[in-house]
Amino acid sequence: MNRAALTGLVVAAAAVGAIELAARAFVALSGAPAGMASNSGFVEPDPELVWRLKPQPAGPLATNRLGLRDGPYRADADFTVLLLGDSVAWGNGVLDTTKIFPSVLERTLASRSGGSVEVINASVPGYSTFQQVAWFERYGLALEPDVVVLQFCLNDVVERYRSLAPYGGGRTFLGVDTRTAAGGAFGWLLARSNAFELVVRGAQRLARDYDEYLAVNLAVDSLSDENERAWQVVEGELAELARLAREAGVPLVIAVAPYLFQVESPAFRQPQDRVLAAAERLGADSVDLLPAFAAAPVPPAVLFSDANHFSEAGHALAATTLAAAL
Repeated sequence: MNRAALTGLVVAAAAVGAIELAARAFVALSGAPAGMASNSGFVEPDPELVWRLKPQPAGPLATNRLGLRDGPYRADADFTVLLLGDSVAWGNGVLDTTKIFPSVLERTLASRSGGSVEVINASVPGYSTFQQVAWFERYGLALEPDVVVLQFCLNDVVERYRSLAPYGGGRTFLGVDTRTAAGGAFGWLLARSNAFELVVRGAQRLARDYDEYLAVNLAVDSLSDENERAWQVVEGELAELARLAREAGVPLVIAVAPYLFQVESPAFRQPQDRVLAAAERLGADSVDLLPAFAAAPVPPAVLFSDANHFSEAGHALAATTLAAAL
């Protein structure tokens, strides 16, 4: 290599280094792009799932030998339901796990059948459909359930675009660095170069309207381009889950959890209709919880602890509704 070429390389390397140092200083000073950072303490990084529940020996967040916020696992039950879900079925805001709907469902089915029933609550806060599919393939199939229930929430469509770095969301979510979710050279650079991360994030924000990624924006007759593409991604993931269940000979049921605003105004059911149509195309059964919640003889707010998580009363109603469909 001649001296001019070597000098050029040194100058280029110095320039790249200077840009990277400047980017790191910007991130350090501004905190950007922190996203939805939280030192939650109840999840830990996972190379495939991005995060998983952190083992907890005791307390309201205690995990069992499957690593789930659930009662003791019984492999010899007469009938086993595997429930895949997010913070709704995990029981966000409910300290007593016997009051969340997977536990109530287990007791209801056991009482009805007279036999032993195991409802495996494989729900993890923040999980989107792609993580539930990955968990089912990695762990769920080996549990040999008699039926798989996917608890679907509207934010499964949009949350990743606000919370996961590879989708343009925040760097951290629930205290976990989500940049690790991106694979290959892209993921390597995203996790190690602040300059590359800022360029990627800037390009993503120019290409998308991030204000669209809210559950309320799904309850419309005409979707934005962002949300139409997001729906198509989710429908592909639902198809993959249905394929895995079909090949294992396990029935799949998709249970759609409503938001409080939908129970207050049940006409905003466009997301439910889309999920039910997808389930029909895939040969899966479906349960729409919205009609039961809307018909409940109590104010809608009584059934919720916040915009989308159920209160104990909401969990009881969800269990009763789901049990009638199984």
